[in-house]
Amino acid sequence: MICFLRVAGGLSMNGIDSDWFYGKLAERGASLRDLARFMALDPSAVSRMLKGERKMSAEEQDQISAFLGVGLEEVATHRRGEHAGFSEKKQEAYAPDLNPMPPEPPVKMFAEADIIHQDGKRWMENEDGDLIELHPAYGCMKGTITVMPGVDLTAPMDWDEEWGEKLYNE
Repeated sequence: MICFLRVAGGLSMNGIDSDWFYGKLAERGASLRDLARFMALDPSAVSRMLKGERKMSAEEQDQISAFLGVGLEEVATHRRGEHAGFSEKKQEAYAPDLNPMPPEPPVKMFAEADIIHQDGKRWMENEDGDLIELHPAYGCMKGTITVMPGVDLTAPMDWDEEWGEKLYNE
């Protein structure tokens, strides 16, 4: 199925934003022939491309970006024609979170000393005093790994150690 989008100057088969490309050429004081010469293409091929009568290749997109002095993303966007963002669809525009730190966990973490043993089960008391039964899998791995005293698992590996050489070089 072929979809036609209306752009200034006629219908465009692939929805290219012709006005934007011609406007950028005018801003730069360049003609379509200048762009064609830069791209080593026939001016009629460039004209058909900017009118949407033929598709723009990725290599041509890169060349146009370089000629116009604009970002590749901008050319790619206008190559596909008009696009609607969130604000055009009555949605709030994206705003990046400038605070990358996650918020403090709302639940207080508990330790083994906080576990209540009652009726053969293990319980935890939450902030309002209710008891919550712990899942049977809680603590099932305890004692399966032993970290020797003085070993910091977060410290960088010491390449002078013999095992480091064996681990990565054998």
